[in-house]
Order: sequence, then C-alpha cells, then structure tokens
Amino acid sequence: MDRAFLTIKWGSEFNPDDVNILKRAAVTNTSFKTRFICLTDDRKGLDADIETFPIPEFGLYKKTPEKGIWPKISLFHPDIADIAELVVFLDIDTIVCGCLDEFFNDPQESLRLLSCGPRWVNMDPSLPPNAATGVMAYRPAFQSYLFKFFCKDISRFTGQFAAEQMFVGSAVEKASYFPVKWVESFKYHLRQGYLVDLVKPPSTPKATTKLVAFHGFPRPRDVADQSMAWTRPPRSGFHRPKWVINYFNSYSDQVVKPF
Repeated sequence: MDRAFLTIKWGSEFNPDDVNILKRAAVTNTSFKTRFICLTDDRKGLDADIETFPIPEFGLYKKTPEKGIWPKISLFHPDIADIAELVVFLDIDTIVCGCLDEFFNDPQESLRLLSCGPRWVNMDPSLPPNAATGVMAYRPAFQSYLFKFFCKDISRFTGQFAAEQMFVGSAVEKASYFPVKWVESFKYHLRQGYLVDLVKPPSTPKATTKLVAFHGFPRPRDVADQSMAWTRPPRSGFHRPKWVINYFNSYSDQVVKPF
C-alpha cells in the first residue's frame, strides 16, 4: 500500500522550516519508507524530498471566514485519492516524540481522528469523543464525500460551525479514534499552571506519547526561540522547556541558542 504523511500550508502562519522540521522528524521516527506530501500555495524553501501539490480548489475558501481553518476541507478533495492510498495527516505545529508506525494501521473505511474535548483533556477513553483534525489517518478514496457535502452549502456550514473540524465531526459517516495516550496537548498536559510556571518549566512528554499537539498559540517555534514570546499574561514564560529547544535544534536549519 502506498503510504504518506500529509500536511497543509498556506499563507504566512508557518514558514518553510516549520514544514521541514515536521517532515524530518516524522520520517526519522517511522521504521519503513514513506512519502511526505504538503498541499501548499508556495513550495519555496521546502526540502527537495517533500512532494508538493496545489491545495485543491483553494479559491473556494475566499467564501469562508478567515477563522475556522476551512482550507483543511481540501484534505478530503477527490484529487487526494490520486496522490496516495493511505495518509497520516499532521498539523504543522505538531512535535514528534515517538515511533509513528502505528498511525499507519489501516483505518479501512473509517476516518481515524484525534479526539478533543474532555476525553482528551482528562486522558479518559471512557468519555465520548469529539472530533479533532490535527492528526488523522484515512484512505482518501473513502472520505471524498466530506468535501462534496461541504460544497453543497458552504455558507450554511461555515455559519453553523465555528471551525472545519466541527463540520467534519458532524458529517463524518464512520469515525474511529487514536488511543488518547498517543497524543498529548502542550496546553492541557505539559504546560504548568498559573504560578507553578514561575518555578517549573513545562513537563516532558510521557514515554507512551508519540506526538505533542500545540493547536494554536504558542507554536513550537515560539517556545524554542528565545527571541519570541511564548506565553501571555498572567503566565510568566520564565522557563522554556529544554526538550522543545533540543527538538528544534535536532531538525531545524536555524539553530537556537540554549538558555
């Protein structure tokens, strides 16, 4: 089976180095050979071995709100089925910290998702899941109905749902979910609480953790680079986690100084 990592980049929120870091970390932490694909409006600065394709029907998103990350709906465009048989999608602001082989376990006809909400926050698989699209595994040939359904009434769906993952969670016909222990949230599970952060840096990921999701501010680059702010009041930001800096320096072309 043709397997590939997949990500998507548009605009200026992320730079090419952010994508290169993700690619280098992902392929290094996979025991078998796999492709790395980026859907993008600009391939400049990306590693030569990153396969790039235009974001399908990117002009469609001129009709959608700026917030809500709606271009990710193109991950389900019928054309993606011509690119790879099985994909593991990773948001760019994801840190790899374990072997990723099991993410390629065949989901068959289901869309395998990260679960957000209380289930993820509490790391409690007994709680009901809420669909999150920051990490997904799927056969594109089975999921193109999501793009087609979205196109039937774009204005209604973008008005009804605050973000694309809410639409996906509502419209998906068959969903499955990764084990909660595979993916930790930097915000929920590793960042210290208010006042505690005055004396302790964010925790190191658990041994069972394969990915750390940042899902918004701060991005991994904000945390690694001492010239950038990575907290907002009332949090202190005194103690940057060394494991993020080491990760950045392992995979980036832009080495940051240790503190």
